[in-house]
Amino acid sequence: MNVSAWSIRNPIPALMLFVLLTFGGLYGFKALQIQNFPDLDMPTITVMAALPGASPSQLETEVVRKLENAIATLPGLKHITTKIQEGSVNITAQFQLEKPVQEALDEVRSAVAKVRSDLPAELRDPVITKLDIASAPILAYAVASNQRDDEALS
Repeated sequence: MNVSAWSIRNPIPALMLFVLLTFGGLYGFKALQIQNFPDLDMPTITVMAALPGASPSQLETEVVRKLENAIATLPGLKHITTKIQEGSVNITAQFQLEKPVQEALDEVRSAVAKVRSDLPAELRDPVITKLDIASAPILAYAVASNQRDDEALS
């Protein structure tokens, strides 16, 4: 005897099973926690260094090249991206996904510490942090007006 013939002759158990599975699915869906940005540990390390009053070309020759050369020798490195602005440098080192984040952070810290004596004395201590996706801003607002000045807008 097959299940479909039995269900046609006895519809109540089949309907009860359907209702039970429907309510179980709805309850499970409501209990499911969904995040827009899941907790990911991307092995991406950021080095921020500031030399007040320095031009971008001076930062490139005196700071960036030395830091990049020190970081470039680390095992498991995938990409290095550098952004130079007036008086500050932002170096982002992306490692292979298999590399533990804490290990990558420690290696970058030790590489920067090795070349710290070769960097200008006026350079503020480089800030080395790991990328934290959860702490990224969710929303940013920009306000503009033709009638009001910046003080009135704030």
